[in-house]
Amino acid sequence: MIFLWLGTAAMAFAQKQVTGKVIAAADNAVLPGVTVVVKGTNTGTSTDASGNYSIELPAGQDVLTFTFIGYTAQDVAVGNRTTINVTLSEDAKALEEVVVVG
Repeated sequence: MIFLWLGTAAMAFAQKQVTGKVIAAADNAVLPGVTVVVKGTNTGTSTDASGNYSIELPAGQDVLTFTFIGYTAQDVAVGNRTTINVTLSEDAKALEEVVVVG
């Protein structure tokens, strides 16, 4: 029983919380609704109205992927950092494909 408890405690400590803010490269505007995913997993979150996010990074995972419609996706290696601020650039190709219906 003690071994089970110690194993669970070790797993809880193996996770790392990463926080940060996502902004647009063009005008430094905050980007609400950016998808932040631990690469190769289903673990993810999205930025709030102020562009802030917080995500638990499981043990053995080291890359976050940031995606937002109209912007180029970006993979960021976490390393030892607990705060990662990201600047996304507009994807000109994706913007050319937008069709306005009205």
